[in-house]
Amino acid sequence: MAHVLSLGDSVTVGVGDVGRPAGWSAHLAQALGVTEFTNVARLGARARDVADNQVHVATRIRPALATLLVGGNDVLRGDFNEHNVAAHVERSFVRLTGVGADVAVVLLHDPRPTLPAPRIVREVLAERALAVNDAVRARIAGASGLALVDPGQSTFTSCTAAWSIDRLHPSAQGHRELARMALQALAPLGWSAIHPIAPVPAMQPSPWQRALWLACYGAPWFAKRSCDLLPELARACWQHYWRHRVAPCASPWSAMPDPSPVPTHLPPAISSNTMTSASCSTWATARSEPCSGTSR
Repeated sequence: MAHVLSLGDSVTVGVGDVGRPAGWSAHLAQALGVTEFTNVARLGARARDVADNQVHVATRIRPALATLLVGGNDVLRGDFNEHNVAAHVERSFVRLTGVGADVAVVLLHDPRPTLPAPRIVREVLAERALAVNDAVRARIAGASGLALVDPGQSTFTSCTAAWSIDRLHPSAQGHRELARMALQALAPLGWSAIHPIAPVPAMQPSPWQRALWLACYGAPWFAKRSCDLLPELARACWQHYWRHRVAPCASPWSAMPDPSPVPTHLPPAISSNTMTSASCSTWATARSEPCSGTSR
């Protein structure tokens, strides 16, 4: 009988969901009506962790279907490299398909519409997430047994209702929407739902329960990660600012001719390194003109 194996990080663990079963992959397995479901996802897992420590389970249970969602924690780390992330995703995918499994690979979402952070921070994180998506597509798109799930194809993922209080993990509604998207992506491979996805429970966490969660889990996580996250985020934001704001502004000057050419008709008494007052004034005026290359 069909066995579903889920791999990944805290999103696949089910953080942000309420009720039972918890997590988008659990909702997917329930809708498919599979007889066995194994979730080996771990909090904080990175793409390398999945390839090294989670995929080996597949050789033992030989699932008919595997789900893989990873990369969000890599985006937040100082050693981020989208090509390394994609290489680990490809390695996991190859091992899973090697045991006969179809694999639903979920791409990263664009955090700009919903993340409560300064614009430049949202732009940096979105730039990284989309770079991972492009690198993953370049490696595995079109492969046999692949169902590629792109959250960007759903308008719901751009709504705050799709995300939990931390805006990093899906809400109960978001987990169910992700399960629906996975079902649609799996249809060409012959998978179809035989049960409806469980509705969102009527009883939702109260505001004080959400605040308690932030105090007990959100704040400690942020404090633990600040040593790595904040310096890297500051560096990445500066690089983003330089590429998109400063560099376009500086580019016109690199193409300017020498601002103080020495006329060839000067008498010998004047040094070739001497700038006339007229040429100096012209140069100063040119340098004080506003930059037309500044973006936004």
